[in-house]
Amino acid sequence: MLKQILEEQKRLGIMMGRQEKRIEAIEQKLETQPAVKDNVPAEPLPPALLRLLKAVSDIKTWVDADELSKKANLSRNLTSGYLARLKEKGYIERTPNMDQSRSSRFLFKANLEKLPEGIKRLILRG
Repeated sequence: MLKQILEEQKRLGIMMGRQEKRIEAIEQKLETQPAVKDNVPAEPLPPALLRLLKAVSDIKTWVDADELSKKANLSRNLTSGYLARLKEKGYIERTPNMDQSRSSRFLFKANLEKLPEGIKRLILRG
């Protein structure tokens, strides 16, 4: 019985050694591959996102999603989704609403410094 256990441990040790070599080989391959994500150009924004970004940039103060949906002529639900996407890209800023007179949780403002030049030209030329 003890002899079988020792043989099994030896077999497992050999298998672990092989797995370690495989892992090292995979890690080396990953290190030599260039980072694809860093060099990806900014994807073009769909027209509805551009329209909303234009509405945000036209209003120079903090504004809520309801007002933006009316200005961009989009549904409130679509506006919220688009605002989340624009915030994720860094094109707009979001801050909690501290004004009790507004029912919105967040207020938004354009972050024109983060916009790529092509998009900035589209937005600012009007």
